[in-house]
Amino acid sequence: MWRERYWLVVIGFGSCLGLLAMSLVWHQDQMTSAKIELGRHLFYETRLSQTNQIACASCHQQMFAFSDGRQTSVNVHGEKGRRNASALFNLAQNTSFTWANPLQTELAFQALIPLFGDDPIEMAAAGVAQIRQRLAGASIDYPALFRSAFGSDEINLARITAALAAFQGQLIAKDSRYDRYLAGQLDALTEFELAGLALFESERLGCRQCHGGDNFNQFSGKRSNPEDNFHNTGLYYTETGYPNSDLGLYEVTFDAADNGKFKSPSLRNVGVSAPYMHDGSMRYLAQVIDHYARGGSVNLSGRMGDGKFNPNKSELIKGFMITEQETNQLVAFLMSLTDETLLSDPNLAKPE
Repeated sequence: MWRERYWLVVIGFGSCLGLLAMSLVWHQDQMTSAKIELGRHLFYETRLSQTNQIACASCHQQMFAFSDGRQTSVNVHGEKGRRNASALFNLAQNTSFTWANPLQTELAFQALIPLFGDDPIEMAAAGVAQIRQRLAGASIDYPALFRSAFGSDEINLARITAALAAFQGQLIAKDSRYDRYLAGQLDALTEFELAGLALFESERLGCRQCHGGDNFNQFSGKRSNPEDNFHNTGLYYTETGYPNSDLGLYEVTFDAADNGKFKSPSLRNVGVSAPYMHDGSMRYLAQVIDHYARGGSVNLSGRMGDGKFNPNKSELIKGFMITEQETNQLVAFLMSLTDETLLSDPNLAKPE
């Protein structure tokens, strides 16, 4: 009899533990969902900026795959920055963030740059106390959102950046016509686009050397040295290598060999995230293809102005022959990498 009672107690205790575990998982799921929703509100919240005029979404708009369509981003004072705003999606597959800093490997930490950075100034948030004060004047009940996400209504920097990272983690681009083709929907791509795909994968063009893997970027993290994911593509050749306004990776490493090196961006959604290059200096995909076909761009008169001869240019940028039709085929394929779901999902849009 005692054995039966013992096992009943054990089974009962085990059931309680099981129910407790299920309750904890449910609670964690609820808090994760609430954290994402808080991050969504904060992503679109202009009160994170000093003047209550710009939000993260000002430079990362859904219709442009969370880039902004400008050559370079514009800060809280209406001043143009020096770099093109990167598109945001599939961020978990990135080995680093920003155009030229391999040390920026944590998405939550990266948010500190636009919020508080002063070179360049972006949102000029000033400090957490100021953010807290500005949020208090919002029509949105932020204390309730923080309470749902973190268990209390305390507004602090760690929670703000964690929530922003949680929301940005939901920006997934894996439903393009190219993805459907890979999944077996053979009519998802036209013959013209398939010809472009063949060109993209060809050794002659070598696109995959810098735009590898499922996400078409940074070798998909396969290289052991993070700095190997940054390249000088021969865009410029000045007396200082690249223009003094932006020397790329060199500004982090101070290694002369890194002058003019920038991250290889993902080519997903490239059809809606123009203009291109770190400084937004190219508006059309055909321009970009011409740049790589030539092996560099001419920006100034004389040899010193020809990026093709930049001594730091990556050995991968060798140039290639391509016809006008092949260029059009390649552009057509690149356009097939657009994920329309990402661009229209109401769950990623500004909260009503």
